[in-house]
Amino acid sequence: MPKGKGELNLKTSLLKDKKIILGVTGSISAVESVKLIHELRRHGAEVFPVMTSSACKIIHPSSLEYASGNSAVLELTGKIEHVRLVEDSDLFLIAPSTANTISKMAHGIDDSTVTSVFSNALERIPVLVVPAMHLNMYTNPIILKNIETLKSYGVSFLNPIVEESKAKIADTESIVAETIRALHNELRGKKICVIGGSSNEKLDDVRVISNNSTGETSIDIAKMAYYLGADVDLYLGSVRVEVPQYLRYSTFSNVASLVSKIPSIEKNDAVIVPAALSDFTTNKMRGKVSSDKPIKITLKPAPKFLKLLRKSYTGVIVGFKAEFDVGRKELLERARSRMKEYGLDMVVANDIKDVRPGITKVIVLKGRDETTLEGDKLDVARRILELLP
Repeated sequence: MPKGKGELNLKTSLLKDKKIILGVTGSISAVESVKLIHELRRHGAEVFPVMTSSACKIIHPSSLEYASGNSAVLELTGKIEHVRLVEDSDLFLIAPSTANTISKMAHGIDDSTVTSVFSNALERIPVLVVPAMHLNMYTNPIILKNIETLKSYGVSFLNPIVEESKAKIADTESIVAETIRALHNELRGKKICVIGGSSNEKLDDVRVISNNSTGETSIDIAKMAYYLGADVDLYLGSVRVEVPQYLRYSTFSNVASLVSKIPSIEKNDAVIVPAALSDFTTNKMRGKVSSDKPIKITLKPAPKFLKLLRKSYTGVIVGFKAEFDVGRKELLERARSRMKEYGLDMVVANDIKDVRPGITKVIVLKGRDETTLEGDKLDVARRILELLP
């Protein structure tokens, strides 16, 4: 993998050349700041820490300097740090933000490094606030009113994780995702549906017919669509990878249950379907069939989801065609046949032997064009989205 500043493994280049001010206030969640800085840098960002005096009692400024490669701003001097940072930066991220800081910002009180940077940043660069505090403070009507006041001025908030009577800071992956999303608008205003994972057709009340699929491709495409500003509608069958907390999703079991969701799916501008849907189903037997003797199973074709979707949906449909060790010519012939038969706008074709953990190679068919994409799965997902009609 490529290395970034400080020899960090790069995950994407979505924050390349972006400068982010990280405001850290006096919540115990400030201990997560080093991890957050590392993750921002793994997407290409340069991070400039700004700490309140209370934050310095929880985590040492040297830790943030080590993580970011930049000295933390602890006080304002004749260098007018609160002005120069905003002039040179792309986004102000306050994570964690205490109730105290939220209330001061809402009322224009400017008595700390973080609130001074905010006073200069408001309406000049995007501001993203990530609260962390005790739950009774977060639900205090005065605090809630202050949050709404800040939202009315264009400030974005990432909701905390509510558990153990605490409004805990959102997970690092979600904070980074919201940061990326705030700085990208390629798909802003678009509704993108992604359908992934494998379907399960029941043999009996225990066993199923399914396909071997991790769901990784669908989740990578959904993540990238979210990063680029789209409203993401994610439907998942069985998956073997973790779904990020910032992605909301619905589940389906078999192909028939997915077909029943078509009225909701049709509300999207584009539907992307890397799902491994079963080609066959059977009449389910009751209970758990004994394995003491042979049984005969009659397979019958399962509903063709893409074909049924196209009957009533006029938006963009992207299908996937996976084969194993068939050669490029035959792979493309089968993909074009699928495109024509189902009326698809694009088909992403690949040979499964070219897929490795985190790495893939695909050929995207769009009209008469053929585009070969190869490399990191997230990067390939971005390039597929860029090819959408």
